[in-house]
Amino acid sequence: MYQNCPIYIPILLALAAFGYIYNRWVESLEKKGHDRGYMSLIVSAGCAVTLVGTAFIVGLKPVLWALVCFAASGIPMIIGSISRYCRARTHQRQECLDHDSNTIRR
Repeated sequence: MYQNCPIYIPILLALAAFGYIYNRWVESLEKKGHDRGYMSLIVSAGCAVTLVGTAFIVGLKPVLWALVCFAASGIPMIIGSISRYCRARTHQRQECLDHDSNTIRR
């Protein structure tokens, strides 16, 4: 494990740099409201990058198993998150239409 220590350092630094830059990007999305309905995908993308870095340290096979496990637990959450967002948007649109039609009737 320690014989590969020199390779750990640049990988961990690269992942830390990615985390910093990715956080700044997500922050800009949040400020503009562009993250709504997509946060589960944003989190999944960040996890995928972490798994790539991990593959360089522990090897591809364990990371592929981790990817399978993340997919098994994460895909239902991604689908649920997007579905909830779509339902909320549909509800908002319907409320706007109802409000507009009530305004017109007055």
